[in-house]
Amino acid sequence: MADKTEHGRQGSLTVVTGCMFSGKSEFLVAQLQEVARQGRPLAAFKHSSDNRYGHRDIASHSGHRFKAVAVPDASRIAELAGTAEVVAVDEGQFFAGNLVDVCRELAAGGKRVIVAGLDLDSWGLPFGPMPELAQTADRVIRLQAVCVRCGRPADHTQRLTPIAGQKMVGGPDCYEPRCAACFEAPPIEMRC
Repeated sequence: MADKTEHGRQGSLTVVTGCMFSGKSEFLVAQLQEVARQGRPLAAFKHSSDNRYGHRDIASHSGHRFKAVAVPDASRIAELAGTAEVVAVDEGQFFAGNLVDVCRELAAGGKRVIVAGLDLDSWGLPFGPMPELAQTADRVIRLQAVCVRCGRPADHTQRLTPIAGQKMVGGPDCYEPRCAACFEAPPIEMRC
């Protein structure tokens, strides 16, 4: 995917994925802060349905934040990225499949694109466009949390509250990280 544009900039796509509480947003915020310190133009986005820590910030569960634009559709990312050299997207799993095409287009245009999001839903199944993004990415960073039951590395997100759909936004009161052995998927017939 990494091709140079006529301006000499090489684009790329990095996907940061894993279960909830694995540090995806924390990683993304740290990357954005470094780009900002370097004075490079950047654009940060999040899905508009994620309002857990406010509408205008990418926020980690530990409280680290970075200003972002909340958008309901990936096509808005392409429109708003402008002259940014680095384009970051948080909660990529909430976007439709057009996120894949938008990210490919941005990277082909010489932008460094970083997308963070859950790879598996509460049933342990592929979530939104994240698996396809990972397949086409130049780099995939898979983070793990610690299983709250046994302390082993966790790669699943356990839903703790009644099922309200695949894209239910929540925090520690609704979800917890679990390893594959401790994970208990809700009944598949409850899947929306």
